[in-house]
Amino acid sequence: MHSVSYDLNKWIKSKWRKNTRFYVLNLCQNIFGAWIITKTWGSAINKGFGQSQDIQCSDYQQGMKMYQKLEERRLHRGYEKLS
Repeated sequence: MHSVSYDLNKWIKSKWRKNTRFYVLNLCQNIFGAWIITKTWGSAINKGFGQSQDIQCSDYQQGMKMYQKLEERRLHRGYEKLS
């Protein structure tokens, strides 16, 4: 049996908001231990109106680079970082 090791200290999350829109980024590991970025976005007013997308990363370093680029894009598009 193959054991999966998780590095919870490397998991990161940020929340963003612009007017009535929200955006959430997560860099974490899936159930197989692979690194993924989960993007979630939608209306901050209308509950249930949002989308989510998982992006597979080859490793933690690639995930961090992608995560930072996505954060830069949020800033460039006028989003305010909440956490």
